[in-house]
Amino acid sequence: MSLKRTLARTRAGARNALEIVRFGRLAAPYGGSYQIVHEGKNHRLRRYGDLASPESVVLLIPPLMVTADVYDIAPDVSAASLLASRGIAPFVVDFGAPEREEGGMRRTLDDHVRAVSACIDAIRETTGRDVHLCGYSQGGMFAYQTAALRRGDGVASVVTFGSPVDLHRGLPNVRRDVTGAIVELVEPALSSIAARIEGLPGALTSTGFKLLSGRKEIQQRIEFLRTLHDRSALVRREARRKFLGGEGFVAWPGPALRVFLDDFIVHNRMLSGGFVIDGRTVTLADIDKPILAFVGSTDDIARPETVRAIVDAAPRAEVSMVTVRAGHFGLVVGSHAMVQTWPIVAEWILWRDGRAEEPAALRAPAPSVHAIDADAGAPSESDLELLLDAATKSARAAWTRLGDVAAEASDALDAIRYQEPRLRKLARIAPETKLSAALELAERAAESPDATFFLWNGRAFSYRDADVRVTHVMRGLFACGVRPGERVLVVMGSRPSFLSMTTALSRLGAVAVIAPPDASASALRVAAEREDVRHVASDPENAARVHAALERSVLVLGGGGSSRTLAHGLVDMEAIDPAAVELPHDFVPNAGLARDLALVFLRPSNDVELRAAPVTNHRYALSALGAAAACTIKPSDTVFCCIPLHHPTSLMASVGSALASGARLALAERFDPDRFESEIRRTGATLVFYAGDMLRPLLRRNLGRSLPLRLFAGSGMRGDLARKLGERLGVRTMEFYAGTTHRAILANVDGKKPGALGRVLPGSDPIDVARVDLSKKTAVRDGDGNVVFAETGHQGLLAIRADDEWVVTGDVVRRDEDGDYWFVDSLSGFVGEVSTRAIEDTFYEELDVDVAAAYGVRGEVWLAYVGDVAPERVEAALAERDQPRVAVRVDSSPLTEGFRPKKSELPRTRSDPRVLRYQRR
Repeated sequence: MSLKRTLARTRAGARNALEIVRFGRLAAPYGGSYQIVHEGKNHRLRRYGDLASPESVVLLIPPLMVTADVYDIAPDVSAASLLASRGIAPFVVDFGAPEREEGGMRRTLDDHVRAVSACIDAIRETTGRDVHLCGYSQGGMFAYQTAALRRGDGVASVVTFGSPVDLHRGLPNVRRDVTGAIVELVEPALSSIAARIEGLPGALTSTGFKLLSGRKEIQQRIEFLRTLHDRSALVRREARRKFLGGEGFVAWPGPALRVFLDDFIVHNRMLSGGFVIDGRTVTLADIDKPILAFVGSTDDIARPETVRAIVDAAPRAEVSMVTVRAGHFGLVVGSHAMVQTWPIVAEWILWRDGRAEEPAALRAPAPSVHAIDADAGAPSESDLELLLDAATKSARAAWTRLGDVAAEASDALDAIRYQEPRLRKLARIAPETKLSAALELAERAAESPDATFFLWNGRAFSYRDADVRVTHVMRGLFACGVRPGERVLVVMGSRPSFLSMTTALSRLGAVAVIAPPDASASALRVAAEREDVRHVASDPENAARVHAALERSVLVLGGGGSSRTLAHGLVDMEAIDPAAVELPHDFVPNAGLARDLALVFLRPSNDVELRAAPVTNHRYALSALGAAAACTIKPSDTVFCCIPLHHPTSLMASVGSALASGARLALAERFDPDRFESEIRRTGATLVFYAGDMLRPLLRRNLGRSLPLRLFAGSGMRGDLARKLGERLGVRTMEFYAGTTHRAILANVDGKKPGALGRVLPGSDPIDVARVDLSKKTAVRDGDGNVVFAETGHQGLLAIRADDEWVVTGDVVRRDEDGDYWFVDSLSGFVGEVSTRAIEDTFYEELDVDVAAAYGVRGEVWLAYVGDVAPERVEAALAERDQPRVAVRVDSSPLTEGFRPKKSELPRTRSDPRVLRYQRR
């Protein structure tokens, strides 16, 4: 280059630089033409173009920290103009600048999703068309969330650009589980900082964007210096330079930031589901509209793997992906976005509206668009590139090392933060310790009143909501004559009112006597008289039947909200004004002690009667805290409870552990295999409590390994089912053993031995194995009447040390050389010396049947099974062993509330038409 030309370029560069310094820009600000067609408290809806009756409409959604002008920065990089030129009416939701609007810094994420939803309604009302949602970065997250919230109503399709779904995959070269560990470690600090600030200023979000796009920022600075002499080139790029320089960034409101950190960074609910909008639980699995996701191959803000996770999060949607060689900003802004990204978007919209063919980019076997980086310019082998590459590799290596350390630290921290305090609390419980479920709820409500406690029918309820409701019900009970110490029969289905009733009785100091809602009238009458029940409570569905069975007045709770007239003998507790109820001045709520009776479960038995299983507050705490500690349940967990609430595992372990750990509780009316996946995704459940073989139907469902679940916990699961669930779903199983009338609890904490009961938990009574005489169905005792204990590896009866004596149960177990206990069968499950459970285990393992139930018929073992198994396989299985003598295929088997076959209702004569030719010759 000649000296003269060099001097001319230098002078031109100096003039341009001086003008920029003096005036801040070289050209007048650009502003595209649009109309404001709709306004809300937190948004304005812009309409670009002049299409009077559009056949296709699109709503462009910006992220929180970027202005709506991102879609119309300059004439040559205006997405709005390009779409309009293709016959698509573009609308843009403008959230404004929160820092400059009244109440703007108090906005929540819900406010923004509501704004997008309101815009959809406004566009449909104006145009009569369903809307294609297009969102950049967090704007794409808003698009996903709104489509899910609306269950697709009014949505034609969803298009996103660099919108992360699995944010735990965001750290480079770090495993997803390790990322979760890192997040767990830094979460307290993040939450503490977020709670103290009003929000993130626009200048800070701009700086953060530049730091996260360091390579691009340096390249843009180099390119700016290279073209400083060329005024026309500078003017063409001026709008982009000013936008990225800070004009395009606005503040991030504090409440929205806090929810984003909690729900989507810490709990990763975009992937797992269960985030709450307007009090409703939402999951991306509810999206059934087509999705087009753009992925930036060099995007360091929304890394490709975080974006592609939409396939796992929205299994019902048809998902297409296009990979563009671009960074986060280059996906939507820049010359290459205008020739690559936005033309594909236009083709997609026209195709989905039946106005064009499928975009060519989607017809390729592996859709991918390869474009030059939008702002490339520096030589690839320059010293700068080498320096950046070295720095990047070092940073990734550091992340990997940090991740490994964080994973180990997180395990230790979990033990310190969650397990150890619960075990210490159990160890400190004395008979006089103040302790009850009602007290636990009151303490949670005082600590975190606005935190979500439970989810029911798609709605979310806070600890404050639950605590206030319980207090109101307690006052209503007092108004109806219930007094501390009295027993109240509770016959209710699985619904929140059940929990409100039992917890309100605890708060009042009364005792809930809980019966199965399907118990016979005679069984209810006998139990009510035997347990000295003074009052009866029920729900609207069961109240009339209970009243007819007991011929007593019934307190009815639930189903309120509108005026109603109940039949004679039914007292409507929903009509009682709690504020009008005066309690004695010396009444103390939540006064229960550990030694006090908390509940009485009425459990079905082999005869007609309901047997009583009394539970003290101490025994309740042992289950609740023990399960919370053994399962390492964290406040970030969601416990899914689908066992009937009148079952001890449900109320004591499932509900109790969620309450004790501050986790969310997702309630289902019943276990439904067909709805299991949708309920898990909608609630974001991470832990499911089971009973018996409840989960076996899941083996016949195509669930995959993308569910948010991390653990199944409960009692009665067989080893083959635990192993198969682990293999197919990638979910670990923790088996418990706990009785309602004693304080012995075992747990298979590490899950390494599928089917084992595990070892004794801290706080449990000591246990051992007593030798058993199966012919007499009794424990073996010495000449002095003392229990004789079995050797390691030999089966015997579980014995529990309580009050200086050994109490022998009816459960046959064995202890292996490692000290782990295994359930063999109940004494009643033996026919002679043959375990019916062992026979069932064999048929489950070898023939993979759906249900196997072995039982005794006149000294022989019969086996009824459900499943499509070839007859010759059954014949072969029978021929290999002495028992069972008869195999019966049935279409279905009635189950107990513990999800075990009701053997009394299965065939018992060879003349039964259900008996096939499978009997042994």
